[in-house]
Amino acid sequence: MRKAAYVIAGAGVAGVSAAAAIRELDREGEILLADGEGDLPYARPMLTKRPLASFDRCDIPLHDEGWYREQRITLLRGARVEGLDAAAKTVRVGGETIEYGRCILATGASNFVPPFAGKDLPGLCTIRTKDDIRLIKAAALLGRRCVIIGGGVIGLECAFELCRYGLEVTVLEAMPYLMPRQLDEETSRAFQSQVRDFAIHTDAKIEALEGTEAVSAVRLADGRRFPCDFVVVACGVRANVSLAREAGIAVERAIVVNERMETSAPAVFACGDCAQYQGVNAALWSQGMEQGRVAGINAAGGSAAYTGCDMSLVLNSRRIALFALGDLGQNAAGDDSYSIEVSRGAGKDRLYVNPRSGSFYEKKVYRDGKLVGAALIGNLAAMYGLKEEILGKGAKG
Repeated sequence: MRKAAYVIAGAGVAGVSAAAAIRELDREGEILLADGEGDLPYARPMLTKRPLASFDRCDIPLHDEGWYREQRITLLRGARVEGLDAAAKTVRVGGETIEYGRCILATGASNFVPPFAGKDLPGLCTIRTKDDIRLIKAAALLGRRCVIIGGGVIGLECAFELCRYGLEVTVLEAMPYLMPRQLDEETSRAFQSQVRDFAIHTDAKIEALEGTEAVSAVRLADGRRFPCDFVVVACGVRANVSLAREAGIAVERAIVVNERMETSAPAVFACGDCAQYQGVNAALWSQGMEQGRVAGINAAGGSAAYTGCDMSLVLNSRRIALFALGDLGQNAAGDDSYSIEVSRGAGKDRLYVNPRSGSFYEKKVYRDGKLVGAALIGNLAAMYGLKEEILGKGAKG
């Protein structure tokens, strides 16, 4: 039976960060990193930040192949961990059984497609992998109208990009306003008022996707219909937990971990989009990177604790820029400990992603005199200073 000191299931930013942290402490132990997709591990957030027109020529790896050779990390490209026996300390990869010293689950998450009627029709796309973007690109070349279901950062970035190529885009968001988990209503409305490239409909409850051979329209519960040639669903993700659950590891909405990223099984860690700490799984790039680092250090015999991550919201399209972090005063009404400063307007002395917009919005929220939240629209020059003040010295950009 093959043996390895470390087996990492998943090669997103969490898995790769774990491998890098292990190698910092353990220069000799064999590291097997099961990639799953077949490509070199890549920067998933860049899927909606690179130009769609040149996407096939774009390469967005976390590291080149030489880095894995130099770090002596064995990258099992296209291979997934198919089974885990925590008691025997073995995993099954491509039909082979491998005994491990430590196992790190970095299995990520999968796109969530709500169970509305017609969801299995051809013409429905999601955004999670390079193949997803290639499908969207093909659909955009053949179609002229797109409906995006979901008004979060990924859906909005996709909408801005599709508009660049002359497509008619409509964004449908089920909540009363955009990004309610990250933004207060005032900031959300201020942002939406500056979006002129495509239509946005909030409080939009999807009834069904219509069509015979392929999607031809999206119908809402109130009867409104939006004809389209394809649909992009960007409604969030669900943690990939089946591997852990089948192994008897504690799972709630994601794999339960402590501050060391340890699961309920000895010698098994979890990190990134598949893990939850204190009930929270933010599914953020920053979370995956930091949790991966902590998991790797502890797997290699070191000592590290996860204390949270930078949960900033940043949308930086070619048309508009948005930043938000922290408490934006959603519960400030009637609470005298809060003070809120809002400024907006236009000024030639300010820098803009799109100078023609000519307007800015800034919100700062203080509680007991301390800055606890901030939002910027139009000019993000102050973003890093605000992050440092909110998160403390040493906050990483």
